Amino acid sequence: MKFIAGLCFSVTSLLLSWCAVASELRYTPVNPTFGGNPLNASGLQASATAQNDFKAPVAPPLTALQKFTANIESAIISKLQTAAINGLFDSKGNFNPDLGSTIKAGNYQIQVSSDPVTGGLTLVTTDITTGQSTSININALGALQ
Repeated sequence: MKFIAGLCFSVTSLLLSWCAVASELRYTPVNPTFGGNPLNASGLQASATAQNDFKAPVAPPLTALQKFTANIESAIISKLQTAAINGLFDSKGNFNPDLGSTIKAGNYQIQVSSDPVTGGLTLVTTDITTGQSTSININALGALQ
């Protein structure tokens, strides 16, 4: 009886040690942004959307007068942009920032200056009534700053 019990224990130990083969653990991310499976994206997006309880504030609708005023302001700003751009080019279409060093249109003044060292260009738009101004810097390579 002891022999059979010992044999059963030995066989069981042998089988359990044979089945317990270990391998290295590997982490695979779920999110495709971090290298996970791209097919997980729609499921993750659906889960995030379901958890999002933020609601954007609802703006009151504009009246016809407010829409009209906004359209007029947009048209005036468009005309100012055209005047500013036309002031930077000569009659042949060549760029010349010295032509329009200061452009006045309505309540706005646009001052154009160039830096001879770097070749950059600066446009400063000033609202004469409020004194507020905006500056646009363009470097010699044409990139906005």
